[in-house]
Amino acid sequence: MVKFSVFNELSLPLNDIGFFEPFFIILKDLKERGLTQMRMEHPFQDLEILPNTSFGQFLGQMRDRDKKIRLQKFLSDSTKIIQSPLIHDDEIDSLGKRIEPQYHFEAQSTLGGLACADIWGTVAISFQSDRKWDTSSINLQRNGIPIDVKHIATLSHIAAHKDFFDALEQCLRLEVTPSNFWTKKDELFKTKIIFCADVEKQIKNMDTTIFSQAISILRDIENGVKSLTDFTTSGESVSVEQNSKLKKLREFYVEGRKEFFQKHIKNFSDGYRIHYFEKHEKIYIGYIGQHLPTQKF
Repeated sequence: MVKFSVFNELSLPLNDIGFFEPFFIILKDLKERGLTQMRMEHPFQDLEILPNTSFGQFLGQMRDRDKKIRLQKFLSDSTKIIQSPLIHDDEIDSLGKRIEPQYHFEAQSTLGGLACADIWGTVAISFQSDRKWDTSSINLQRNGIPIDVKHIATLSHIAAHKDFFDALEQCLRLEVTPSNFWTKKDELFKTKIIFCADVEKQIKNMDTTIFSQAISILRDIENGVKSLTDFTTSGESVSVEQNSKLKKLREFYVEGRKEFFQKHIKNFSDGYRIHYFEKHEKIYIGYIGQHLPTQKF
């Protein structure tokens, strides 16, 4: 899971400087929860904070000495707290197809903070400059399909994302990454989820965004926060089951015997799937990756 939030630039400009203090409090709270940085497309001092006024210009015009000192301190500390841009050049390859979809918010094309909250699998942070930001989730269109992204504009919104922060805390505590997951999986999954041997290689080659999504889904099931019925699942078609070559791609060992893992969780973008098999109140995971081949493609 990534250790940063992303800034929703659409919540600017402000019409009241009183929004600054709550925003700083949110950043401090998120830092304590493990999201130590926030990404935005452009440096904070270059943003249009008030209509036709950049952050730097706004500071120069301030007369309230105490507020000016607090904002100057924030600006000086921002190099540690804030990164830009939203996606670094050396991250494009690892994100792969995740940056290909077309995103729209309120019928307008966007590839800003809200879109990147979905791309990175993290939360978007906004100033509460408009009623539409007073919500814990924001609806977007991704390639014409409605999706919700996690969103925070007040401290109360943070509570709505308890599952996300619980998973983040656990991963941070164990320092779990795709490369070391296999050696630490038994600390995360002790009772319900069991991983077949094939999954080790799949996860080691997985990009971090898909990894964090998969682990979050499986942790929710492991801890009883959610059940399989809370996710979008389905079985394979008859054409797959009757094709020995296609069926073989979905067969994995369970307790020394090969089983057909036809059921899969589909709550991913870009065609990713988790193939699973239920036995003796356990859920065996045989495959985590892109959509396996069918007769159609």
